[in-house]
Amino acid sequence: MPAHDLSTRWQLKQEIEDFLFREAHILDEHRLHDWLDLFTEDAEYILPLREYVEGKVEPAGHPIIKDDKDMLRIRVAKDDTGYSHVEIPVSMTCHLISNVVVDASSDPDEVIALSAFTVRQARKLRDEAWWAGRREDVLRRVDGEWKIARRLVHLDNTVLPRGIAIFF
Repeated sequence: MPAHDLSTRWQLKQEIEDFLFREAHILDEHRLHDWLDLFTEDAEYILPLREYVEGKVEPAGHPIIKDDKDMLRIRVAKDDTGYSHVEIPVSMTCHLISNVVVDASSDPDEVIALSAFTVRQARKLRDEAWWAGRREDVLRRVDGEWKIARRLVHLDNTVLPRGIAIFF
């Protein structure tokens, strides 16, 4: 591989890592409208149901979350109303993003970014949850900026609460 290709790939990886790390800060600062701006208008945010069974088996049923950008807006707007009792007061979160791998996509304006995450969530100063998993993002360059066109979240937690009120 020519040196300039390596340099370009390294620069792209740095750009994507910077984007993902900044997004984590935005989520931890609960700037959800800014977070929504990181998504394309045709974005998908999917959190599939995972089961731990022997063999490679497709998950049964619907995903836990399968949102388009409008549904993400509704989730964020719900928090704005003050009627989202699980988020009063707002959870304190810390998103740690690691193991970022950036691959080319068939679309020259998109890349596939794989990453791992750990999220600590403290709610109402008495509950604490730890979330871990992996993300598969399709990031698209729009007007010179990276945007999330698709996010697939694979939670590694074996027991989930009734509701998930934070974003990964």
